[in-house]
Amino acid sequence: MQLRLGHWVFCSWVLSCLWACRALALVIGPPGYIVGQLSFPSAATGDVAVIGTSVFTGQGAFGAGTQSVVRRDWDGTLTTVVTGLNSIGGLAGNHAYLFITDNGGELAGALTGDTAFALPNPVGVVSPVSASGLEIDAPGSIPFAQGIALGPDGQPYVGDAAGSGAGRVLRHRAFGYPPFVLLLGGLDYVAGLAFANNGFLYVGDLNSSTFQGSIVRYDPVTNTQTTVVSGLSGVYDQAFDHLGNLLVTGGFDSTFTSSTIVAVDASNNVTQFASGFSFTTGIDVDQNSGRVYVVDFGSANITTLTPVDRLFPGGGPQATDCWSEFSDVSPVLNQQGQPTSKVVCRDGDPCDRDGAANGVCTFAVGLCLRVPRSGCVAPPLSSIQMAQLGQSMLDPSLQGLLNAAQAILGGSSAECVGPAPVQVPLLSTPQGLRPSKKRLRVQVRAASSKADTDRLTLRCVP
Repeated sequence: MQLRLGHWVFCSWVLSCLWACRALALVIGPPGYIVGQLSFPSAATGDVAVIGTSVFTGQGAFGAGTQSVVRRDWDGTLTTVVTGLNSIGGLAGNHAYLFITDNGGELAGALTGDTAFALPNPVGVVSPVSASGLEIDAPGSIPFAQGIALGPDGQPYVGDAAGSGAGRVLRHRAFGYPPFVLLLGGLDYVAGLAFANNGFLYVGDLNSSTFQGSIVRYDPVTNTQTTVVSGLSGVYDQAFDHLGNLLVTGGFDSTFTSSTIVAVDASNNVTQFASGFSFTTGIDVDQNSGRVYVVDFGSANITTLTPVDRLFPGGGPQATDCWSEFSDVSPVLNQQGQPTSKVVCRDGDPCDRDGAANGVCTFAVGLCLRVPRSGCVAPPLSSIQMAQLGQSMLDPSLQGLLNAAQAILGGSSAECVGPAPVQVPLLSTPQGLRPSKKRLRVQVRAASSKADTDRLTLRCVP
């Protein structure tokens, strides 16, 4: 009972923070990032997860069976994929499974909860699936299930945010019973898990007495844990960005009027990454594009932060190249180290957004207009056209991307749309599968009739 009471003390502290910051609306991103938003029907709840070109988040108010998980596809289509949840803690996943934690199983009327769930084929779900029956372990087995992350072994790791020194991290094992076993103990309110590229596990931990946050690093080789950051104004969730910095949510600025995201670099230096939120909770990063996705408590929008250094201008003159740029692509470099217009992906590699070696490469392609770059200032834009060379009509996904870009054409600041999935099937020949490609051309015109022309070749190889 005392542990459960401690959990509610933590929740009350968070709610008081949310009330103090509820009126904020303007997010200030870091230099070199373009801020955007993805809309959902109601306030996003708990966490966010990106799989391919789809975004998952929680919906619904806290209560017995009142929360669900919704998928937003590239074209804005919304699909409820899981129902019957009570208090969503975290989301993490890949094309095989979406993993979910829920810590509201003690609520009167709850049919499940206080455990972790696994939804198969999350991007393919077409109608809601009840959480009851998706449990990885029995309801009640993880009473304070909160943060969740996928390890290098592909297995889910779960934080049990019990507080008062009883917090722990559990790892899932593919064989054996019980499914989850203890990895770390002696923590407080475990708040977010993230794996670095070297296999180290970083764990957010909120002190149950001071409510200050710290980051604990676990070394799986030596089986040791080290506190690498302490004294944070809060911690809720975390994820590594494309530069290797650990982004941490749940904190506040010095005036306590804005919730923030902070970045922890490789030397454990802490700097403010973004501000202007009511209360930052869930966070995820698409490593292909570097785009950051953030849940802000009470908002029906997922905030996106797209790094300019991962955009591809498309090969035009510097003075006009920033008018329109491709996102979510990684062009091949020439011998001088400069990007070409070619993007090459091997079927089934991480660049293949369908997550399978199935004879088709699914590229993700987005567009950003009026990109802030030195030596280039975009004038008012009057038109945008897209052609798929060698074909009379655009693929439906590319037509949708063009429509979205036309909708933001009259803006005055940097904006991004997409990414849309673009499928490039391998050629089937008597000798086996062979490479194939699609070629795109985007042309943006200003009122003066000057144009920025960008080209992209998407090549799929077996």
